[in-house]
Amino acid sequence: MKQLLPDSIISRGGSGHLSLVGLPGAGKTTLGRQLAAHFNRPFLDLDVAIEARTGRSVRAIFAEDGEASFRAVEATVLRDALAHAGPPLVLATGGGTPCFHNNMTLLNQAGPTLWLDVPIDVLAARLPPEEVAKRPLLAAAGGPEAWLRETLAARSQFYAQARLRCGASCTLPAVVAQLAGAGFALPATLPPAS
Repeated sequence: MKQLLPDSIISRGGSGHLSLVGLPGAGKTTLGRQLAAHFNRPFLDLDVAIEARTGRSVRAIFAEDGEASFRAVEATVLRDALAHAGPPLVLATGGGTPCFHNNMTLLNQAGPTLWLDVPIDVLAARLPPEEVAKRPLLAAAGGPEAWLRETLAARSQFYAQARLRCGASCTLPAVVAQLAGAGFALPATLPPAS
């Protein structure tokens, strides 16, 4: 597992937002919720925040307005989330979020970033047809595995900028241990989760 966390984040005690990046099906939302509960932090799924802001599903925005319009809205909602004045968040980004509008740089500036680098065959197995239908880019591709391979090839340059990286074993205990080893700690203002 890659473990590169800049001194500026370690010296802040890991008090920034913790952002998860990776392909669809990597487990960003599932692991994000678990990490938020473990660290007693608020959790935000960026796609859910976009849907709440626009009153439309991600799928509808893609279909009606196109990807460029979606990415602009996504960048705005992301910036608002990173400017959040309350306790630091655990943020599950969309699969493409790091690849547009300088978002990966902003995520790294806001706190620790973790790439869930799950193998393609595992990702494909996690995406049943009904899940593929919900994801606009996957649905358009005609099948998940080929799309995932092509997409990883295009996005890995952005994902690789994450400060931390885990592979197939992105379980809560493994990630918590990796974060602890990199100096990520609870902010002093929040009580530890029980």
